[in-house]
Amino acid sequence: MADPAEREPSPAVASVVVRLRRLVADGGYRPTERIGDERRLAERLGVPRSALRGALEVLEREGRVRRKIGREGGVFASDGKIERQVDTAESVPDILRRQGMTCGTAVLSARLATATPTEVRALRLDDDGGGVRTGAHVVRVVRTRSADGVPWSLETSVVPAHLAPGLLQHDLSTSLYRVLHEHYGLGPDVSEETIDVVQADDEQAGHLGIPAGAPVVRVVRVARTGTGVPLEYAVDLFRADRTRLHTRKVGYVALARTAGAGG
Repeated sequence: MADPAEREPSPAVASVVVRLRRLVADGGYRPTERIGDERRLAERLGVPRSALRGALEVLEREGRVRRKIGREGGVFASDGKIERQVDTAESVPDILRRQGMTCGTAVLSARLATATPTEVRALRLDDDGGGVRTGAHVVRVVRTRSADGVPWSLETSVVPAHLAPGLLQHDLSTSLYRVLHEHYGLGPDVSEETIDVVQADDEQAGHLGIPAGAPVVRVVRVARTGTGVPLEYAVDLFRADRTRLHTRKVGYVALARTAGAGG
């Protein structure tokens, strides 16, 4: 039996779908650019809001528009990609919720483990002499995230065990940052991220629903508290075909003049 959401729209809704497609195309709207809110769009097209909502549902399924809720919500042009802000620390559930999408989470593993050399250095778990502290423990959590039922990211988060005792007893299918904040008073006040594009191996591709060797956006992050204590070391992989990175810059860094340079 066909999903009711997939049924052919009524003639009235179908007419609005055609007009909305033309409005988006003729307006030259860029992905993530705001088109308007439902009330103004209905007035602009001279149609009932019920017909407009039906048409928006069709265009959302096509990936042409996305509706966002909240004070800065409305109807936005879309190409089906999810926008990740580079200059803010935000959990995946919050990213998707803000963009009007439903987040699904599968916890692949969550366990207490001995820190790897990379994790020891990133989380400053070395001893005073700069060597590896024997038996330094971390909580390592591996999760997949989906957006509206389609895989989007594969995340590995590593937290020093001594900072969050009993972390494994909490629901880790939600926001890890929210759990750390609500139960341990810890938050990622400062984050440093390195971003590049790599090829997914067989295991990663299987979790993300893409062919092996397909490009993924890799984000390697160290999050610290306000006092500079490393809180999390993470490696996140995002499907490149579903991801857009956005950043906001203010000002610029002027190059220092070399000695004797003119002008």
